[in-house]
Amino acid sequence: MGNSGQTETAVLVAMLSERAAVNVRLALVADAQQWQLHHGQVTLDDTPLTERVWRYSTASFLQLRLPGPTVAALLRGDDQDIHGLHVVAPGPPPSSASTSRLRGQQEWDRVTTPWPRTEWTLNRDTDTLQPGRDLLVGDGPSLLNFDQALSVFLHQRPHDSTAGRSDLWRIVLPQRAGWLTQITIGPDLLTAVVDGEALDGAVLELSWAAGNERQSVDGAGAHRFALPNGLAHDSLLMLRREDQWLDWRSFPAPTYGCARDASIVWEQPGPELELLLANGEGKHLECKREVPEGDSRKKMLKTIAAFASQDGGTVLIGVRDDLQIVGLPEGANVDKQVLQVMGMIRDNLEPVPSYEPRVIEHDGKTVLAIEVSAGGQMHAYRDGQRMEFYVRVGPNTVPARHHEIAAGFRQAPTVTTF
Repeated sequence: MGNSGQTETAVLVAMLSERAAVNVRLALVADAQQWQLHHGQVTLDDTPLTERVWRYSTASFLQLRLPGPTVAALLRGDDQDIHGLHVVAPGPPPSSASTSRLRGQQEWDRVTTPWPRTEWTLNRDTDTLQPGRDLLVGDGPSLLNFDQALSVFLHQRPHDSTAGRSDLWRIVLPQRAGWLTQITIGPDLLTAVVDGEALDGAVLELSWAAGNERQSVDGAGAHRFALPNGLAHDSLLMLRREDQWLDWRSFPAPTYGCARDASIVWEQPGPELELLLANGEGKHLECKREVPEGDSRKKMLKTIAAFASQDGGTVLIGVRDDLQIVGLPEGANVDKQVLQVMGMIRDNLEPVPSYEPRVIEHDGKTVLAIEVSAGGQMHAYRDGQRMEFYVRVGPNTVPARHHEIAAGFRQAPTVTTF
């Protein structure tokens, strides 16, 4: 299987039908004397699930372990009685699902897992019943509206813009045959710790432009690669079995500064910064001499919005446009500067993107990195009452076109916890 593609819905229905039970989360909207499915998440896993049921007059949220054939029937579009509720699908499902195969620690709609996984997404018809905006008071916690309830139920966050999402189903298959739990990068040594449930015949390979090195993996444990010249730019660490990958990491880490990878430990943060700067400013990297003021502040915030609306990216503060590392001004209060940037983002971007401010020390100089994750939706710069949308084209931030804005809103984020 490639990293992305399409899968026929009939294949997913058959896959679910063959499973005795699956973990399911359902969000339902009241429709006369029945309940219409608004969003369903299925995890093809045997991990025990704590049952949760939130019942309100206009909405219900169910977290249950259900027979695979029951979920398959609902996916197929057949009505089902679930936990005392008559649940109906909003119509025949699309003929195929978007398919993504993700490596371990890869963020996808603000979710990461230690192990790789495959995700299938089926979108709903735009004419289906939409949830109301009324207060929810009932068997579950009292909440402001359906949007907030869905966010809290799915991923225990107080609010996220999830009710307007376009996906009807999200199906997740954890893949725990083998994964990279931690990679430690030193000046002359890379150490990779491997874990997994089926590592027989696996190989760990480190590749770079001038060559590669392979080691057999007999089971869980640590593997070491000498780096006599340091870690080469664009190195690739691959856990594989024959021509199929089990897990992988590419460097610099995090790639383009997006969604910092918790499994990668840099013993010398300076080389990490050098790798990040190796390709110069571009679609995923912007450099600033210092924390901006005036019009320059607006420019930086537009860029952060563009990063979040597309593939993510990093703003480096303390680096000139010519990529010379000059550091933050001498004597500057670093914590105060971090809070200043966080305040700018909070007050001017909507919705607030997922990002991480990080301080990097390099040759006695301090650089502030703002690592912005891809949000899976459009993020706006708010100029008074006007919302402005931007995208990144090469090293430039430009106003988004109408079709780019429309496409961004059709891909509203979904969030799953595992």
